[in-house]
Amino acid sequence: MESTGKYWVPVFNILEERGVRVTIANPKWVKAVKGNKDDTKDSKWIGDLFRLGLVPGRFIPSKDIRILREFTRYRYKLTSMKSSEKNRFQNAFTVCNVALLSGVF
Repeated sequence: MESTGKYWVPVFNILEERGVRVTIANPKWVKAVKGNKDDTKDSKWIGDLFRLGLVPGRFIPSKDIRILREFTRYRYKLTSMKSSEKNRFQNAFTVCNVALLSGVF
């Protein structure tokens, strides 16, 4: 399977659950000959390279590690969004010349 972006992930997950051994290849390592290209020719080319052992597979961690990574990235994103929204809120008050009291009267 040629991997570009994240489009390969759902297909990989389904095949992995069914016990199919999948090799993920970087597209620049299996680049086809220039000319008229289509999916059939690309598939045949990648298959030929794979049969000759010329397709180095990428490291794909176990499913548990992949899930943990996704949750960690999502948590980081939410934390970053919270900080940026807080800064945007403070900036809006500064621009409008509104001062919030610090709680000391």
